[in-house]
Amino acid sequence: MQVLELFIPPMPSLLTVGHSLWRPGGQHFRRSFEVFDMLIVVKGNLYMTEEGRPYEVGPGELLLLEPGLQHWGHESCKEQTEVYWVHFKHNLSYRSIDSHSIRWSAILPQGTDQDITPTEQHLYLPKYANIDLIRIRPLLDEMVALHRTLCKENASYLQAKLAELLVGLQVGLKREKISRSMSICEELKRALQLSYTEPFDAQALERTLHYNFDYAARCLKRHTGMSPLKYQHYLRIEEAKRLLSHSVLTVGEIGTRVGYSDDNYFIRMFRARIGVSPGVYRQSQWQQQMQDGL
Repeated sequence: MQVLELFIPPMPSLLTVGHSLWRPGGQHFRRSFEVFDMLIVVKGNLYMTEEGRPYEVGPGELLLLEPGLQHWGHESCKEQTEVYWVHFKHNLSYRSIDSHSIRWSAILPQGTDQDITPTEQHLYLPKYANIDLIRIRPLLDEMVALHRTLCKENASYLQAKLAELLVGLQVGLKREKISRSMSICEELKRALQLSYTEPFDAQALERTLHYNFDYAARCLKRHTGMSPLKYQHYLRIEEAKRLLSHSVLTVGEIGTRVGYSDDNYFIRMFRARIGVSPGVYRQSQWQQQMQDGL
């Protein structure tokens, strides 16, 4: 399935949302403008072409038209057609990818109190797909009602509803395309989260999962980019960062608590992942907290 990958934050901003009934013979006019145009058909069929590619959008289907690409109705409606449309703007870049290439569980950098810009993240939206109208339509009706009575009081609420809609479409995309390998990846992640302070034991994990360990490891690698051992180190270092920032435990005590019995090994692993020693990291975090307190 073709998917549009939008770079965020910030999230897209709503321009307009509406609902209409197209009579037989109705046909979308030709245009090109610099916004996303999401069309959702409830009943009937809408015949749209974008840059020479025709689409027949039927009941329960969505078509996301892209900014800057010319689109038009290449054929008139043959029956009464009920349509919702959502126009939104996104100032960051985007690209078209195949849904199978999305690594849903890939680990992203976590922000710290020293960051002044957000880390790069992504929002995934279907280009042309079936959607869950039972779940999506009440939200669309709420957005249309808010837009008709738009005022200062509800403007931010309407923008939040757009974010809810887009995230809901992404959730539906993930559910539709979830694979056996992703399910096994999630099971292995949970098993590692429950045992990350213990010595790494592939055989114990295999017994817990009831899957061949090598196969489970390949699933984890495919969806997160990490081997099971590397993912365990990731969990340990993230907890160590939290303890260094918010506790008075010594570096050695923190290393032991997160699963490293050798202080020097803990320091090496921490430096390899974070770029500085635990002591330097702690000092920088405490200094930042003092500045924030002032």
